[in-house]
Amino acid sequence: MERLADEFLVSKTLQGDKNAFCELIRRYEKQIYSLAYRLTNNLEDAQDLAQEAFSKIYLVLEKYDPGRPFFPWMYKVANNVIYSHLRSQRNKHQEISLDKVIDFSPLIPNRDTHPEEYSTSRETQRLVQQAIAELPEKYRVPLVLKYLEDLSYKSIGEILDLPVTTIETRLYRGKILLQKRLNKVMEGGEFYEVSRK
Repeated sequence: MERLADEFLVSKTLQGDKNAFCELIRRYEKQIYSLAYRLTNNLEDAQDLAQEAFSKIYLVLEKYDPGRPFFPWMYKVANNVIYSHLRSQRNKHQEISLDKVIDFSPLIPNRDTHPEEYSTSRETQRLVQQAIAELPEKYRVPLVLKYLEDLSYKSIGEILDLPVTTIETRLYRGKILLQKRLNKVMEGGEFYEVSRK
């Protein structure tokens, strides 16, 4: 069976075909859930936020421009829902645990390695997670979208409403900041608390 274009499913949804929107959810629920989970590290919150994101997408679907790709537009709406949640939590002074914000899957060590190597690798993973999570939001968000969600510069720019040149600059500066923080960890043997700005 031929895969129907996203734009066609959007059109059918706007005509009242609920099955068409169910197909869009089925097609993209993993990506939206993954984004929510990476930024909250909480299964329940991620499920709730993914549902809330699709509800919001449905409500604003008529604003979608069918002349542009659907995925970046949908991802941007979902991203806004998730970040509104994170900001409201911060505003309530409920600090988000820094080492829970990022899930650095590629650094998860293999249990088949020597126990000492496994322990060292796990500690490295924890320190990298903490270092990324403590970056200012303007650097942290592009890093997550680029290196964990594997999005293009153009897609990240569309999601964050920023030009590609700004995304490139923030990724570059974010990586420099991350390297400095990791150097402090490795040299000092401990993680230095860095204030967020």
